[in-house]
Amino acid sequence: MKPTDTNQDEEFEPEFEPLVHQVGTGNGGSVLLAAGGAALGALVPPLSVPIAAGVAALEVLRGNLQKQQETRVEALLQAASVQASADPATLIARIVENDEYALLAAEAIDAARRTRLDSKAASLGRSLGSILKDDALIDRESIWIRILSVIEPPHIRALKYFVDSKKMKNGMNYWRPGLAVSVQTVSDGLKLDDAVLPLIQDLLRCGLLMNPGSMDGGTANGTFTPDSLSEELRATQLGAELFKRLERGVEGT
Repeated sequence: MKPTDTNQDEEFEPEFEPLVHQVGTGNGGSVLLAAGGAALGALVPPLSVPIAAGVAALEVLRGNLQKQQETRVEALLQAASVQASADPATLIARIVENDEYALLAAEAIDAARRTRLDSKAASLGRSLGSILKDDALIDRESIWIRILSVIEPPHIRALKYFVDSKKMKNGMNYWRPGLAVSVQTVSDGLKLDDAVLPLIQDLLRCGLLMNPGSMDGGTANGTFTPDSLSEELRATQLGAELFKRLERGVEGT
């Protein structure tokens, strides 16, 4: 009598070989894509044209992404140079010579390369430049680099519900924390339902929002997170300052 296999009815997932790191990027990735497309085209002649077109489209996409990322990094370095009152070559030399500067620069560059927020690259650059100009600002500006690395367009759209602005004579806006707003109001306005909660939690962790009963500048006990749409929150001074920093990125000032 065969022993009973107690796991015979259990679902299982087959193991697959992991994909090559960054498939489709770099020179090696280009060769891999081209070779793969050619091989599939030979095996299935009717599909050769669509496959070749798909490979070509991927190459165009890769080129566009690389160009966009290079533009963002250039904007970051330019803003950092202006802020630090140093030419780009001197700026880079100073970064390379200091491990802490190098780590902060790497974090800022990575955030600039992958962001969907155009003004973020310049804002990251100004934070980096401020550190290189005055080492006493390293704690504050490193925090801003961390905040900016998290913030993307959906966060900005959510945070706008919590701040007020007034146009000044110089054309810039004066941003300030507004009244308390419920998470439900933001959810309804953005049509996100419960998906608004991760955005709000990011804003809380970054210190841009707070529980109205807590001290300005942070969340209550540093651990408050909304667990329902009925929670009411308000912006911190940091939340208002974020808009000022990003606005400077748009204006290029």
